[in-house]
Amino acid sequence: MSRWRRRLAQEPDGDPALPLVPGPVSNGEFVPAPPTRRDEAVRQAALDRAAVAADRLGIDRRRFLQTSGGVAAVLATYNLAACSGGGGQVVARSTTTTTAGGTFEVPDPEDTAACESTLASQGELVIDVHTHHVVPDGPWRQNAARIADMVRGLVPAACTEADPFRCLDRTAYLHDLFLASDTTVALLTDVPGSGPEDQALPWEAKRETRRLAEQLTAGGAPRVLLHDVLAPNFGDLQARLDGMAATVATGQVTTFKVYTAWGPGRRGFALDDPAIGLPVIEQARSLGVKVLCAHKGLPLMEFDRTHNGPGDLAAVAALYPDMQFVVFHSAYERETPEGPYDPARASVGVNSLVKALDDHGIPPNANVWAELGTTWRDTLGSPTEAAHVLGKLLRRVGEDRVLWGTDSIWYGSPQPQIMAFRAFQISAELQERHGYPALTDELKRKVLGLNAARLFGLDPLAVRCAVDADGLTAARAEHASMVREGAITPWQARGPMTRREVVGWLASMRTPWTP
Repeated sequence: MSRWRRRLAQEPDGDPALPLVPGPVSNGEFVPAPPTRRDEAVRQAALDRAAVAADRLGIDRRRFLQTSGGVAAVLATYNLAACSGGGGQVVARSTTTTTAGGTFEVPDPEDTAACESTLASQGELVIDVHTHHVVPDGPWRQNAARIADMVRGLVPAACTEADPFRCLDRTAYLHDLFLASDTTVALLTDVPGSGPEDQALPWEAKRETRRLAEQLTAGGAPRVLLHDVLAPNFGDLQARLDGMAATVATGQVTTFKVYTAWGPGRRGFALDDPAIGLPVIEQARSLGVKVLCAHKGLPLMEFDRTHNGPGDLAAVAALYPDMQFVVFHSAYERETPEGPYDPARASVGVNSLVKALDDHGIPPNANVWAELGTTWRDTLGSPTEAAHVLGKLLRRVGEDRVLWGTDSIWYGSPQPQIMAFRAFQISAELQERHGYPALTDELKRKVLGLNAARLFGLDPLAVRCAVDADGLTAARAEHASMVREGAITPWQARGPMTRREVVGWLASMRTPWTP
C-alpha cells in the first residue's frame, strides 16, 4: 500500500468535501440534477490529487483541501477534465496548459507560497451583490414549506446545531462573508415570497443584519447593503407600492428586486406590463431608488417560464434610460449549454440576454447589468463553457457592467469562488474568434467590485480605507491565523463553531482596532 493510501486509511470516515464541488449544486431555489459519471470522475480525481499533495506536505487531506493549495488542486483537475472531454478517466496531476476555451492558471498545489500568492487577496475591492441568509425563528418555515425544504438541503453536513437552520443564520452569514472570505461589501437579498409571513428574510430582519454588521465595523465602513424584495403581483398593488415607500423611508434601501416568474397560480408578470411592472418602476423612480434587479434564468420550482426571460427587462431599460437594471444570474439556465452567441438559438440562457439587448438597441456599458450569482459557480467546472459565458457578457453587456455575485451563503463561504475567478483566463483562441476580452487584472478588479461600486455610488478608496481600519478586518486577521495553525478550517467552519461561539467571538471584536 502506498504512503498516501495508508494516510487515507487513517482519515475519518467518508471523503472530505471539496472546496468547489463538480456538477450541479443547488442555491436553494431549484432542485439540482444528480451528478453525472463525469462529475464523479472529476471529484475522485481531485480527491486523489489532494491526497498525493497532502501526503507530500505531511498533513491530512481534509485540512489540505481547506487551503489555497487544495483549491489549486481542484482547479487543476478541472483543467484536465476540460482537455479529456467526455466521461473518461481524469488523471489527477497538476497542469496549467489546456486546449479548452478557458483555463485556471494555478501553481503546483504543493507549492504553498505560490498558491497563496496566486489565489489569495490581491487587495481588490470585492463587492458581492448576491448574498443570502435566513431567520430560523419565523413563520416562513410553516407558511412556505417548499422553500423551507430547499433551504434545509443547504445546511452544511458538519452542522451541530439542534436547529439546523441556525447554521444558515446571520451569524453564519457574517462569518462566511467577512471572516472566511475576501468579501468587502455584500448586498443582502431574499428568496421569493408573497409577503412578510412567508419570507425567509423579511425586511426588518435584513435591517438587523445590517445593524449588527455596523456594530462590528468600528471604522464605519458600509459592509451590508439591502435589497427590498417585491411581490407586486400578489394582493393589492397599491399596498405594495405603499410598502415600497415605507421601506425607502428607513433610508436603507439600496435596490429593489423582483421575481417576475413568481406569482399566484404560477402566473408571473412582465416588467413592461402597464398594470403591474411599470407602476413598480415608476414608484421606485419617484422614491429615488434608481436600481431595479430581476431574477432571470435559473427557473425555480413553480416558476412561470413565460416571464423568466430578460426581454421585458431590456424593454424597460430602453424606456427608462435614467434607471439601472440588473439581470440576476445573467439569464443563465443550467439545462442550456453555453457556447458562442447564436441568434438562432437565443430563446434561453445568456444568449437570450444578448438578443434582448440587440432587439431593444441597448449598447454595451449602458443601463443593463449582468450578475454572476450561481452562474459562475455552475460553469467554472467546465472551463470552456465558463469562458463563453464571461466572454459574451463582457463583450455585449460591457466590461463595466458585469457584477460579482455568489449566492452565498447557500454554498458556504464564497472564498473558493473568488479564488477560482482570480485564476481564470479565456483562451487566446476564443478571444480572437469571438472578440472576447482578455481577463486582465484590471478587468477582474472591475468585475469583483469596481463595477458595483459605480452602480451603488460607493467611493472605492473611501470604502477600502474605512474597511482596512474596522473591527471585522482585525477579526479576519485572527481567523486567518487560526486557520494557519490548524485550529479551524476556513470554508466549512460553521459546524464545529457553534452559534454561541461565533457570536461571542464576533462580539469580542466590536471594540475599535488600531493598526
